[in-house]
Amino acid sequence: MQVIERTFSEFLRHPKEVVAELDNSDVVLRRRSAPALHLRHADRENARSEAFSGITRVLRHLSLHYPAAVGKSLSEAYPWTKYLPDDEREQFLEEFAQELAAAASIGDFKAVAQFLHEWKATAEVHADPELARRLAGPHEITHGGRVPRPSG
Repeated sequence: MQVIERTFSEFLRHPKEVVAELDNSDVVLRRRSAPALHLRHADRENARSEAFSGITRVLRHLSLHYPAAVGKSLSEAYPWTKYLPDDEREQFLEEFAQELAAAASIGDFKAVAQFLHEWKATAEVHADPELARRLAGPHEITHGGRVPRPSG
């Protein structure tokens, strides 16, 4: 699907022209100091959501019955998982399909993005053995319970 970008001001000045573009495209409205808005026909969004929900159910089924194949695919899709210890990589693989299924059931995938962000941060810690060692060790609390900013 083609995506056309317009400013929010263009939409306010010429709404009929922008809405007419929705027949063949999605429209992203860029705003100053605010997140962009994505416009599309509801039937296209419903079809997209239905398809994504179906794909999510298939992935969940595959992860239960063919975990090695799904694990290999996810490792290729998210190469940073190689830095996770084996037990944590297995946990990531198990939780990924569950997270997608839960998000698809409510139609909101922000939690999946957060899930991936957190696991990638975990992999980054494991990729740096010195950082992993420092974070795994005991931490001394000073200054009224506030943890000081790390040096370096």
